[in-house]
Amino acid sequence: MIKPVSSSLQFAARFALVGLVVGSYVAWSAIGDGWESFPVYSSTAAFVTGFGLWRWLVERRQARRCRTGLFTGALAGLLSHLLCWWLFILGAWVDDTWLAGGASAGEPPMNPLQGIIGAVVFSLFSLALFGWLTIPAGALIGCWMLRKAGSR
Repeated sequence: MIKPVSSSLQFAARFALVGLVVGSYVAWSAIGDGWESFPVYSSTAAFVTGFGLWRWLVERRQARRCRTGLFTGALAGLLSHLLCWWLFILGAWVDDTWLAGGASAGEPPMNPLQGIIGAVVFSLFSLALFGWLTIPAGALIGCWMLRKAGSR
């Protein structure tokens, strides 16, 4: 017998599509090199935050109200920016330290610990530019999923 897909996995997959679209736009419109992998980081961050928050706030508590889905989705839309930038910084550090052998031109990239502060700063900018899209998209996906589940 096939086990049904958990609602946290469904939410994470849907929200990862939002991350993929926004991240693809960032990579397409960015000036300079090194942005090609940004859609991977943005969709991964959206998936991980969406999955974890939905599992914790909705599935575990067996929440069925649209308000809970709105809150959880909006929170995922907010926190995914932070994780996305930290993953981007971590990727640059791994690339420079382990793959390129420290061949960065000029200053080396931030290490993972410094990356936490960098991610907070970068998140403030990305929330101003794209938060108007990611936060409501997560909220709408969350409410829609709980309404759809309640109508069964």
